Amino acid sequence: MTLTAQFMTMVAMISGGIYIGAAVDTFERLFYKRNKKSWLELVWQLTFWVTQAALLFFLLFIVNYGELRLYVFVAILCGYAAYRGLLQTSYKKILEHIIRVVTKLVTFFWRLFNAVIIWPIRTIILLITSLLFAVYKVFYKSTHLLFLVVLYPFLLVFRVIWKLLPESLKKNLNKTAGFWIKIKNTINKWKDRTRK
Repeated sequence: MTLTAQFMTMVAMISGGIYIGAAVDTFERLFYKRNKKSWLELVWQLTFWVTQAALLFFLLFIVNYGELRLYVFVAILCGYAAYRGLLQTSYKKILEHIIRVVTKLVTFFWRLFNAVIIWPIRTIILLITSLLFAVYKVFYKSTHLLFLVVLYPFLLVFRVIWKLLPESLKKNLNKTAGFWIKIKNTINKWKDRTRK
């Protein structure tokens, strides 16, 4: 391996160590509410570190076709130490600023989405429902009124006929009505028992 390739490898791996430090802080900041005693935490950690190792190896492959030397690991440790000593505080401040900006943008677009799409759709549905209910009430009342108007003459005729009937016939009709009511009640009781 030439000196230029070695130098490029060192620079790349130091950069990789700095990246690893920033990635660890970013991961801890974004997923700080996770349960660190669960099996899911093991999956998170394993996925994170496998991804970082794959990215570092890809970077190494681009620089020197993936040749591993002892100084590669030393360069990664130097980069990580440089990040922890010189860059961590500044990076965390920048990260917090980015998170605040992204949170505000997401909140703004969510409110805009609610105001432009969700609220009009909800309002339209509410108006249609109210209109249908009002139409139903008008239709029900008008039908009921029409039914009463149509039946009222028949009711008057029935009352006149009922008054003209002899008392003996009225008693017989009342007994017959009572008989049919008893039969209806018996059938209803039988149905209730069979359901139970």
